[in-house]
Amino acid sequence: GGGAALVVDAGGNDLLHVDRQGNVDVISVFPDEVVSTANIKNLAGCPFGPPFVCDLPAMMPAQAVPTSVTVGSDGYSYVGELTGFPAPINESSVWRCDDGGCLKAFDGGFTSIIDLAFGPDGLLYVAEFDEQSWAAVEIFGGGVGGTINACDVNTLACDEVATGIYQLTGITFGTDGTLYAIQNALFAPELITVPLP
Repeated sequence: GGGAALVVDAGGNDLLHVDRQGNVDVISVFPDEVVSTANIKNLAGCPFGPPFVCDLPAMMPAQAVPTSVTVGSDGYSYVGELTGFPAPINESSVWRCDDGGCLKAFDGGFTSIIDLAFGPDGLLYVAEFDEQSWAAVEIFGGGVGGTINACDVNTLACDEVATGIYQLTGITFGTDGTLYAIQNALFAPELITVPLP
């Protein structure tokens, strides 16, 4: 409202409120979390992979790396996190925020969240870059594709609506309710429509 914008800063791990005069207020700083290194070790082929990966401890801190923000009809803003190195699976969260700060709406359960959008059905659509994590694609040149989930922010129930979208990086809804996504984002970006159940 009032011509201001909400901005997530992936490098600063924070959510910002920016007005038209350029004034910036920090709404929340997202903390590091201790996560498993099992995924990065598996991707690297440990114990036979590079020692700088295979010698990592079983658990280590990872930055939140917020990648997306959207505002719900409930007046809260929702922030999705990619989760930084060591790129764990099922550890990315969605935060519910207001002017007083942020609390987790979905505590983990996602992998490498890259975008969020509310649909005309009132559900929060959560886009995951790749089910094996961003590292599978960006470090190891593989991956199995990303997933779009439709989530109820009241019951916290989620259903997969699309899977296997390679290098999924963005989603949005058209005025007619069509869900669009960007795939192949790192090499040859392509806009696709996503059929909904």
